[in-house]
Amino acid sequence: MSILVDESRRIFPAFNPTAETHKIQNDMCKAGTWLDQMPANTIIQSDPQESIKKLQADVLPEYRKLAATLIEHFIKEFKTQGGNPVQIKQKLESMYKWTQ
Repeated sequence: MSILVDESRRIFPAFNPTAETHKIQNDMCKAGTWLDQMPANTIIQSDPQESIKKLQADVLPEYRKLAATLIEHFIKEFKTQGGNPVQIKQKLESMYKWTQ
């Protein structure tokens, strides 16, 4: 999220993330966590085992969905706080692909 804040503040210095922004990011981090689902004492090999690859693949869809939600929320919040939403959307589109 820090890069989203940094880029938003470059364009609109008064921008501040809200409590909802932090909640979305926290939910995204929880959704992307697969290590706690791994059996204890498992050593991940340089080329991860199939079971590890499956754990990673299982969390990816929800993580991506929440990442897209976070970006959309930034654009909305940017506008709410008085920034130009077109400007921030163009900047974020140059950095990320979050829509199909």
